[in-house]
Amino acid sequence: MSLIEKCRILYKGDMIASWFYMLTGLIFLVFAGTLHYFTKLGDFRYLVIGFIMFSAYAMGKGIFMYFVSYRRYKFYHDMDHLSSREKGEEISYTEYRIEKKNRNRRRYIYIIVISTILAFAGIFTRQKAILTGTAIPVALISAIEFGIGLLTEFRLREYFRLLNKKEISNQGNDMM
Repeated sequence: MSLIEKCRILYKGDMIASWFYMLTGLIFLVFAGTLHYFTKLGDFRYLVIGFIMFSAYAMGKGIFMYFVSYRRYKFYHDMDHLSSREKGEEISYTEYRIEKKNRNRRRYIYIIVISTILAFAGIFTRQKAILTGTAIPVALISAIEFGIGLLTEFRLREYFRLLNKKEISNQGNDMM
């Protein structure tokens, strides 16, 4: 399999991940609608607001990711082979994405832990509705971001390894 096909596969996978974000946003919207229309307790109003906000976030991120990855997929789809300049740009872009995933992973773990503690502690306080209504959606979206981020990072690391392997083998061929 050529390197250009691996580029196409990576960005096709990113487009699939963006569809997952859009599906998650739709599920949050369904949860919000269900809670709004089928529960009579006023305490769920904050949870509904949280689900609507994170639904908009997930759908927006999914749409943005789709257009970015589709643009890169289309760029590589129209090519027959990669030049050394394009390989270098792809290596630096992939390295940037891996570093970004590394930074965000720690943040997501902290957010998951803190919001879970707040949601649990909120049960025993007077501000139960606002604490649990905001902490539960935050914990859910952070956990989803963490999971998708790990899967994407695994794909990016393997892709980065292949890019560097091809780059090293090409440099060895240029010396001869």
